[in-house]
Amino acid sequence: MDSNSGSIKGLLEQKIVECYSSQGYEVIHHPDLHQLPFDFNSYASEYYPDLLVKTSEHEGFIIEIRDTAADLAIAQYRLLAQTVAAHSGWRFLLITGEDATPIAEEDIADPKLTRSQILNRKERIAKLISIGEHEAAFLSLWIFAEVLMRRHARQTFLPIDRLPTIAIIEHLHAQSEMSESQFERAIALNEVRNRVAHGFPVKSINLNEALEKLLNLVDEFIATEKI
Repeated sequence: MDSNSGSIKGLLEQKIVECYSSQGYEVIHHPDLHQLPFDFNSYASEYYPDLLVKTSEHEGFIIEIRDTAADLAIAQYRLLAQTVAAHSGWRFLLITGEDATPIAEEDIADPKLTRSQILNRKERIAKLISIGEHEAAFLSLWIFAEVLMRRHARQTFLPIDRLPTIAIIEHLHAQSEMSESQFERAIALNEVRNRVAHGFPVKSINLNEALEKLLNLVDEFIATEKI
């Protein structure tokens, strides 16, 4: 690691510590083996997290910090996440300098998305479509798609749910949690989202077609949601 990379990681770690400490949580820097809440099994002799955050005596976060989201060993982190999740009240977090999610806003519990919540979201989007607000409908539906992808990542022990959306799409596909067809559609629809979000024109016929494809993709994501 070069000095610049180390500096970036150090600043990020400081920010993370401040965020969790401000909430009254105990934060342990580079915990020793005896400070860890449980045995990491095969990782015990070779893996030490950057931070241990105790939100209570018997629950908290095991945190790995990376200055960049590039070249992440996701398969290894997935095993770590599974090891941590096997212990009630604990969760593994991968935090990078490129995260889209604000620091220190995670909950240990991950409440299920209810059918009522899903129906309410889809009803609001349908209303936007019915009054011709297709751009607003597309963006609202895309946000819902992002929520579902991030939830699926957590449910399958992929600690990538904090990353930018495009990175989540790529990692879900690489880890066989998204089919080739879903991956291709998600990449194409993300490009439409970028055009709409940044005010670039999209022909009505193209936007309507994209909206229909996104609706189908969201339905496929909902089908895999643990409700």
